[in-house]
Amino acid sequence: MLLNKKKIIKVGLFDENIFLYLEEIDLCRRVKQANHKIFITKEAKVTHLGAKSSNIGDEFEKCRNWHWMWSKFYFNKKHSGYLISIIKIFPNLISASLKFFLYFILFQAHKKNIYKMRILGIYNSLIGKKSYYRIF
Repeated sequence: MLLNKKKIIKVGLFDENIFLYLEEIDLCRRVKQANHKIFITKEAKVTHLGAKSSNIGDEFEKCRNWHWMWSKFYFNKKHSGYLISIIKIFPNLISASLKFFLYFILFQAHKKNIYKMRILGIYNSLIGKKSYYRIF
């Protein structure tokens, strides 16, 4: 991302409440709401290796899934309000709950833990807890 510092300061920097996921979408949304332009180049290529520089394995998956759901609810709450956010997150909560119980019954601990973390991310965001789950 290349940013015009003066314009970004006017719309606000990255939301410090968001630790992981949707922070750039939030910033871009605020830029657009302030009637500034966003330019995208389709020629730029980025290779993201996703936690390849660390050796944290399952803990990274837990953290990733917790924050994905926490950030998703927080972002929607910030831009659409609490009730709309509940409506938007409800299918994710039902899906994660069903998958949690399925993998619990099938004794697949890794997958069960992923969906448990999604449920916990949603729950913590629903009750207004700040993003706190860290593995490092």
